[in-house]
Amino acid sequence: MKIITMPKPIRMFWVSLVAYWLAGIISPAFIAIAVLIALFIPVLIVESNFSARPEA
Repeated sequence: MKIITMPKPIRMFWVSLVAYWLAGIISPAFIAIAVLIALFIPVLIVESNFSARPEA
């Protein structure tokens, strides 16, 4: 089975900013998406720092 890697926190930050920017162009609902992505960043950091990685 292939190991799935999560995106880095800085990429999540930029994606959040792009979603916020798209809120003004496409739909105000993108603000909710931007907030949810931004709130996921601390979870991603903790998961990447404290998760046990299997040795290959």
